[in-house]
Amino acid sequence: MEKYEIRSFGGDAAPKLTEERTIEGYAAVYNQRSEVLYDFVNNRRFIEVIEPGAFTEELIQNSDVRALIEHSSGRLLARSRNGKGTLALEIDDYGLKYRFVAPNTEEGNYAAEMIKRGDISGSSFAYRSDKPGSVVWEKQDNNIWLRKVLRIDKLYDVTITAYPAYTGTEVTVRSIEELEKPIENINDDYLIEIYKYRKLI
Repeated sequence: MEKYEIRSFGGDAAPKLTEERTIEGYAAVYNQRSEVLYDFVNNRRFIEVIEPGAFTEELIQNSDVRALIEHSSGRLLARSRNGKGTLALEIDDYGLKYRFVAPNTEEGNYAAEMIKRGDISGSSFAYRSDKPGSVVWEKQDNNIWLRKVLRIDKLYDVTITAYPAYTGTEVTVRSIEELEKPIENINDDYLIEIYKYRKLI
């Protein structure tokens, strides 16, 4: 079973409703320091930064990416297959931007209404960066490591979320460490428990 990592952002990266039913936001942003996270595999605390260039056009052109609600595969909003489809993905100096028209479905109507009301205020993405050279670890003076993500090796989805769990410089970020189960099986209770645990670190 593949292991995923999830990062969520709010603030300037949050999804916005434009042109009636068009939803856009940033699934990830560059050069933003997370709060302290925990690496369960290596038993160490760390701060993460996604470096400019981590996303590439080649990645987008060779990926099948879904736009989802809360990373649930049953709550599909749009899709990009090899750079084409109802989900538009764009890389700029700020990060990975997404844009789609909310479908005329129960989930599409829900997404548009919740974003319009401000109840959903986060964007997120699911990814892997596990190839050699994709991540660099640097130990800091305070015994907290700095994890630099230099390259995203696989992009699974972008999502709108009501759980941007902690604040960075201009964004909020949530980390779910190396998920052991498929993303579609994550439920709200699981997210809340992960968040509570992280806050105790």
